[in-house]
Amino acid sequence: MKKKLTLFFCFLISSLICAKAGTGTQGNLKLGSPIDFGVGKTYRSEFSPWGVAVSFNFREISADVVFDNWWVYKEFAPHVNWFSIWGMSFGGKFKNVYYAETGSRLGIGMNAFILKKRNLELYNQIAWNPTIGIDYDHDDKKYSFRFEPVNFPFNTGARFWF
Repeated sequence: MKKKLTLFFCFLISSLICAKAGTGTQGNLKLGSPIDFGVGKTYRSEFSPWGVAVSFNFREISADVVFDNWWVYKEFAPHVNWFSIWGMSFGGKFKNVYYAETGSRLGIGMNAFILKKRNLELYNQIAWNPTIGIDYDHDDKKYSFRFEPVNFPFNTGARFWF
């Protein structure tokens, strides 16, 4: 059993190392109530349809982690593609009124590779991301239920593939 488990992890690690991977930065605009801005890091690999982004909002002192599955990926024009995503999000706020939330995501986007070797990817995407969670008001020492059905994060960014 140990041999099989070791072989599996060796296969997984070597696949990730050999696969083409992209990492970069993104800007976030949260089109909801209230409108908000943030910055983040993003990672994708050819090995998996899943992309990961970690974002931070400096004004609100909050963080989000997003896992998106690139469900449909089609060429729109040479070096320009459109895609649809589904996924999940996790977030938290760490100032005054604390919260922890989770939600599902469904969205669309476009990306373009602008260098000859397809090393630099520029992308835009928007998703519907309703969330549920718990608020904790530090001053009043009260908990409350959090539900945000109107939440449309818009992301734009660049990934460098290596």
